[in-house]
Amino acid sequence: MMPIQNSTYQRPSTPVAQLRGHADGPIHIIRFTGDGNYCLTGGNDRTVRLWNPTRVDPAYRPPLSTKLSSQEYYARQYSQSYGDDESTQQQQQHIPSALPMQTYSEGHVHPVHAITTNSSSTMLLSSSDKTIIATNLVTAQTVQKWWGHTARIEYVACLGGGDENNNTNVGEEIYASASYDATVRLWDARSKSKEPLMILDDAKDSVSCIKSGGSDIITSSIDGNIRTYDLRTGKLITEDVSHPITSFAVSNDGRSIASSCLDGVIRLFDKYNSLHRIDARKKVFQKFHSLHKSGNYKLECALTSNDEYVVSGSECGAVVVYPVQDSVEGGSMLRRHTAPTCSVTCCPQSARPWLIASASYDGSAIVWASQEVAHHCMEE
Repeated sequence: MMPIQNSTYQRPSTPVAQLRGHADGPIHIIRFTGDGNYCLTGGNDRTVRLWNPTRVDPAYRPPLSTKLSSQEYYARQYSQSYGDDESTQQQQQHIPSALPMQTYSEGHVHPVHAITTNSSSTMLLSSSDKTIIATNLVTAQTVQKWWGHTARIEYVACLGGGDENNNTNVGEEIYASASYDATVRLWDARSKSKEPLMILDDAKDSVSCIKSGGSDIITSSIDGNIRTYDLRTGKLITEDVSHPITSFAVSNDGRSIASSCLDGVIRLFDKYNSLHRIDARKKVFQKFHSLHKSGNYKLECALTSNDEYVVSGSECGAVVVYPVQDSVEGGSMLRRHTAPTCSVTCCPQSARPWLIASASYDGSAIVWASQEVAHHCMEE
């Protein structure tokens, strides 16, 4: 991974919108769609909601005023310069509501803990306890359901994503689910069969996260291991991190992995490469732990689209942004949430590395941007 030179222009730092609409209760998960144009949230209210995170909801009326629209209030807020205490500004400033686009509730009879879309952003994949639900993102109609896990599903993924000809939808019909039952199951969306294509049962504890890396399937587990299934060679490569892993992110250049562990440390290390000898692999080459608090909750981490920053949730409610390369600016804590912030996501668009979003147990979801673009990134 070779991040570009750090720039405060690209560092997320300022709350620009809130995703308002879920009923009372935690928002468990937040994700950008595969194309990076929209956001999805899954909540305790048993719904998945679609948002335009950079467009102001014209129907929302800010508190203490019934005369100003959300856009007018937003423009007035950002016409004022920031004070010296940025964290105080974040806490005191009201931010506008992002535009809600669609609500998906069909089939969800339990709180939603896992969501994703395919790379073309046409299909929503979500979980309802032990059931996987595929929904057409445009029509909101349920397409298919699968079940078979014996414990709650913690993560879902659409496999595929590219081949040597840069066809980004290759393998999109294969879905994967990771569960507390310590298994990963692969499902064929093209088949009418409800039986999984394959069950990966090598984990000794709950499987917390799963990603697709070209011809690889990468999983993490509370047993402290990152497992890479090389589908071309049929090999299983196990990386012992020695600490329970709650989440991991693969760099956008595909060369590195950042793993968030229950000991409060995010470890950055080289991703398995079948062209290199395993014993020559570089081990952990960077750790991040000075600002975020972890130990009791499953926290997510993510990498910005330019691989320049690691973003993490924290049990103190902050969103923490660490620069990947050593920098005089150090990490930063973004304060808006009042309960543990367990889910974070970064916009996958290369042109918007400064755009991220977070969701918290306090029932709020916040969109963040760099301070330099905060005043003009929201469309009215």
